[in-house]
Amino acid sequence: MATVANDTAVADMRRLGNAEPLEPYPGGARRPWKCRCLNEGCDKIIYPNRNNVMSGQGACKYCAPNAPVDPEAAVAAMRGHGFDTLVPFPGTGKPWLSKCTTAGHLVAPRYDNTTGRGGRCRFCARRGPGDPQQAVTDMKAAGFTPLEPYRNVSTPWTSLCNGCGTIVSPNLNNVRTRGQCCPHCAKYGLDPAAPAFLYVMAHVVFGAVKIGITGRHTREDRITRLQGSGWAVVRTWLFDTGAAAYRIEQTVLKQLRTQGHGPYLTAERMPAGGWTETFDAAAVTATALCRRVTHALTTLLV
Repeated sequence: MATVANDTAVADMRRLGNAEPLEPYPGGARRPWKCRCLNEGCDKIIYPNRNNVMSGQGACKYCAPNAPVDPEAAVAAMRGHGFDTLVPFPGTGKPWLSKCTTAGHLVAPRYDNTTGRGGRCRFCARRGPGDPQQAVTDMKAAGFTPLEPYRNVSTPWTSLCNGCGTIVSPNLNNVRTRGQCCPHCAKYGLDPAAPAFLYVMAHVVFGAVKIGITGRHTREDRITRLQGSGWAVVRTWLFDTGAAAYRIEQTVLKQLRTQGHGPYLTAERMPAGGWTETFDAAAVTATALCRRVTHALTTLLV
């Protein structure tokens, strides 16, 4: 094989790779060659080989279509599209739990969809950014009288339940998706004064675990419904009141969130709800989750 002259190799690297060699051609088409990328906005030190450049593969791995994404740059890019990310960067094609900066919607967009297609919050696109007058109208239609000014869809909104006269704090997003969601009036949800189960479940296919609560005598058997979707019961605890079960559940969730464990599944994977209480079974095992519940019981309800 003929030896390629240094001047020829340098010219080819500049012309075909848009890279500036920083050392003489090392010889050998597959040897790494220290260069600087000349693509606009890059300027990184790279080590391409002549064989790849001559075959049209390009010189800079950072400028390639499948280039690795810097997590800090990814966070900044998502913020530029209107999202405050809530958990570490999961990768370009995975749902990324975030909060819409316009109206406070809790969403899970994918990085590649957001940056590649100019994605924005799907709730804002469908309902608008959160018009205060429309928000009040929607609350009243669901049976609530707001007692304070509207802030955003995800913030608890102190209101009077017109059905039972109780002061409650639903957020607008739940009201719009669930309708009448007063915990004291709910026919299908949790009655804070009635017996309730706290449960831990696991899904082998999804590689996920979940914590949740359900009323003992509610018309909707949430545990059975989850079992129909492939979830298996690991353990349950019976409480005298739904309020006590809720307190333990929220304590465990707060601990996990503080330690950086965000929701593992998405609303698309769990259309019936409950995805925000799911965790990666590889990071939070079912045994560890049960242990947290037991510890919360001994420290809070003793």
